[in-house]
Amino acid sequence: MQYRDPAEPEVIIADRQSIVCQGIGSLVANIEGVYLGAFATDRAGLRAALKAVRGPVIVVLGVRLVDADLTQVLKLLSEEFPQAMVVVVAEQTEFAFIRTAIKSGANSVCMMEQILQSLPKILGNLQEGHAIVPTDILKRLTNETSDTLTRREHEILQHLVDGLTNFQISARLGLSENTVKYYLKAIYQKLGVNTRGAAIAKYVAGNY
Repeated sequence: MQYRDPAEPEVIIADRQSIVCQGIGSLVANIEGVYLGAFATDRAGLRAALKAVRGPVIVVLGVRLVDADLTQVLKLLSEEFPQAMVVVVAEQTEFAFIRTAIKSGANSVCMMEQILQSLPKILGNLQEGHAIVPTDILKRLTNETSDTLTRREHEILQHLVDGLTNFQISARLGLSENTVKYYLKAIYQKLGVNTRGAAIAKYVAGNY
């Protein structure tokens, strides 16, 4: 049996797709200084895996589990396992989840497209007690502050996704139809689109 240094963090991988867990796991297994732990696809599995850990632990987390989205999982971790360090892995098209992860206290983020190069460095930094956010993500977050959608704009976009017309949205929110049109113009500008369909597509994809 191979000796394991008890100071080495155990890495638990959690994503709704087992194949994603296995792929990331094969990478983690070859990274020095960490120990590959269990995989989890739902909240119960993640809880069980974390309860079994007796030393330092890092959770490599996708944006969704089978029964929870990123926000719910981060809340669970902060409330029940505050000692766990968290690395969120996301696609470029899921930048809204990256933003959520950072605001919710994740220790690091890793873009799936860069995982082979980035994850070993990120895990190394976390072992030394340093949180790390890639420079390109920091730049994007810094540059987008004025373009962040407001709560009202999120409401209107959600009604667009639900198929409501401008008139129906105005009635639902107690706004004039002209005010709704004003909000839509601002939304299109922030999202960099010109049509209702393009705005819906970006919102559903989380690419805003």
